[in-house]
Amino acid sequence: MIKGYKGFSKGLVNAYGMKFEEHKDYKVDTREQELKYGIYGYGFHFAERLEDCLRYYNGFEEEIEIAKVMALGDVLESYDDYYGYYDLYVTDHIYIEHVLTREEIINYIKNANPLRVERFIMGYKLMSDEIETILKENPDNERIMDAIDYYQYGNKYVYEKK
Repeated sequence: MIKGYKGFSKGLVNAYGMKFEEHKDYKVDTREQELKYGIYGYGFHFAERLEDCLRYYNGFEEEIEIAKVMALGDVLESYDDYYGYYDLYVTDHIYIEHVLTREEIINYIKNANPLRVERFIMGYKLMSDEIETILKENPDNERIMDAIDYYQYGNKYVYEKK
């Protein structure tokens, strides 16, 4: 059994319009179509780390939800060395354990490894108090400060000075 995180559009709707509910499990039929990872894949995709599920859901352009999930069936693992995404999965049987609140998401990420925090900042629209919380936990991390400046505040020149 592998646990992880899955992103959804508001209302726990996946990219294909399927609606999910907390505390329920879902299956796909793999008798006629094989489990496959990727954009044209088949099955329920999720990531081991919360920030990696933002790869497929743009937290700047839409209100997203993130849930803790558990794979209950067959699992395929994937990774993308080029962009540095690892421990990405697809399963034929998934359980939606818990939909995280914004507070839980921020508490999860604020003490994470700085590279993970930076990745999160790149894909999730933060409120000003959430930015302050992250900066308070990482006061001297220039990469995190630059990521906030660039991705959260839209300062397109922040990396030109480097």
